[in-house]
Amino acid sequence: MSSGRWRLGAQRDRAERYLVITIAAFAVTVGGVRWYLDTAGYPTVGGGELHVAHVLWGGLALFIAALLPLLLDGRRALLISALLAGIGAGLFIDEVGKFLTSTNDYFYAPAAPIIYGSILLLVLLWLIIRRRSTTDYDVTHVLLEALRDGVDGDLTAVDRQRAIDMQRQAEMGRPGDPDSVPELLVRALTSPTMDERLTAEGWVARGDARRLLERLLPTRLERWLIYLSLALAVLTALLSALFLWASTQVELGDINELVEDAGRLEFPSEPIWILLSLAVNVVVGVAAVVALVLLARGRTRRGLNAALVALLTNLVAGGLVTFYAAQITALTSTVLVVLQLGLVLDLRIRTSRASVDDADD
Repeated sequence: MSSGRWRLGAQRDRAERYLVITIAAFAVTVGGVRWYLDTAGYPTVGGGELHVAHVLWGGLALFIAALLPLLLDGRRALLISALLAGIGAGLFIDEVGKFLTSTNDYFYAPAAPIIYGSILLLVLLWLIIRRRSTTDYDVTHVLLEALRDGVDGDLTAVDRQRAIDMQRQAEMGRPGDPDSVPELLVRALTSPTMDERLTAEGWVARGDARRLLERLLPTRLERWLIYLSLALAVLTALLSALFLWASTQVELGDINELVEDAGRLEFPSEPIWILLSLAVNVVVGVAAVVALVLLARGRTRRGLNAALVALLTNLVAGGLVTFYAAQITALTSTVLVVLQLGLVLDLRIRTSRASVDDADD
């Protein structure tokens, strides 16, 4: 017991799911606020000298998100806390330009890449948590959370079996102690009383969502959409390479004329950012060519991996540069890249499932 006394805490079961909710709420909030303000002409809440900035509403949402898990225990409280944390963080960071400039400049050019970089850091944290191996200490808390969900009526048979399987995997190769805390928790989870409190799986856990997606988006259509997106990336790369070559034939200062005026948004005047954006497009295009060649030769797995490299390069390097060079107008292209990434990841899942089914046959 003493070995765990100074622990910060066990990794929460399915922590990555709560973090996904926070990331999604964060991104949607920032995009929604920026779109609304631009459409409505940047209105103010208040009158005269009074101006209620939306950062205050973000602080309120963050405060409630922090209070909920302190006052309430349960899956619903965690879900609402994760949602409010994303909304609050989005409302807060949307005004980061005001905090970085002495003139309280909301349209400060580096604000957009800072916001986008914050989302990328959250995604990196999600990847770390998702790949982190669980310890015996973590598994014990997984069983405790499953027992809590059972008491609340939120535990499904699948979730219970998953928690028990994690415990059996953790004790593999070691003699089990029937009186240990994990074993006591397993017996409580498998008791007749708990059997009566189990709830039915949701439509996602039952596979209904997956079957609906496959009906609406057949594998053949999904594959052709991926081919089309990769071909567009190649075309963009060719045009970018052409602009890069043209930039060597003119004065760098003239490149600024390529940037259109977008009202109150501040665009950087340094042409280097435009050149960097074009260079990233070329790199993405090369990876897209590799992906198309591999897919055409029937090397689906490697081709999809190359497509992932192209899309992730576009999202990380390309996104940071583009948000600086094009500001919030880059939001549409980023959403399209995220959708393309979803298509590639889903086709990888379908391909893996088909390989497993063939092996079983």
